[in-house]
Amino acid sequence: MQAWLANPAVQAGIAPFIAAVVSVALLKRAGGYWAGAAVTAGFAVAVYLSTGFQFQPWTSTRKIVALTLGAAALGVLFDLYPYSRRWLPPLVFALGAAAVLWLVWPVLSRREGLDYWLLAAGAALYAGWCVAALESLRAKPQAMVSAALALGFGTGISALLGASALLGQWGIALGASVSALWLFTVFMRKLALGSQLALPAGLGAALIGCAACVYAKLPWYSLAILATVPLSAQLFWWPRLPRLAQIVISLFAALVPAALAAWFTFKETGAPPL
Repeated sequence: MQAWLANPAVQAGIAPFIAAVVSVALLKRAGGYWAGAAVTAGFAVAVYLSTGFQFQPWTSTRKIVALTLGAAALGVLFDLYPYSRRWLPPLVFALGAAAVLWLVWPVLSRREGLDYWLLAAGAALYAGWCVAALESLRAKPQAMVSAALALGFGTGISALLGASALLGQWGIALGASVSALWLFTVFMRKLALGSQLALPAGLGAALIGCAACVYAKLPWYSLAILATVPLSAQLFWWPRLPRLAQIVISLFAALVPAALAAWFTFKETGAPPL
């Protein structure tokens, strides 16, 4: 059993997916946006099996875990907020930007001049955009879950190709967890999705991507391609289409830039470190 749980494929894909499926099956009965918490459950299982939960001393990977779990907690509060949520996208953009700056600060503090501002602005814009773009899809849950799935898998595979096995596992775990939600979205008409999905999936993927770019060999232009995933997920959004068609088309549209990001990373870095 221990050998099976130590398998990277189990840690990154199978275990998070199973945890997310069980979580959705239990949480969907509570109504509201609680089903989105399945993403955090799947990610937490991947972290537990791969490194465990340790937060001192602060390292880049431990910051990713803490910030992703913190985003999930904020997601609960935002979903319980009973009034208009128009202010959420700009707020989570600012929070995502601040989170990634803390993540890359050890490298950022050693840079000067143009290099400093390019890293600071690029990382902040990317992380803020990923979180805000997913949050803005609240009214289109099919597009949100498709974008989150593609962003997770695209980031994980790109990070793996960029010579970071652990970050690759965690990105793939996010994608595997969201895929459980995607399957439930296919078969359930009233599965509401909100910040409990958007914040941990968006911020987690953004932090993993930025860490793989700064601390490993993921090329910056792969992140630029991944940034188009939330836009692609709603590119062919036609309200008159049947719901199942919307879900499938949205997923395939979102997977195109995710696959392109992985392909360009492979062309730059070669085979993953397996």
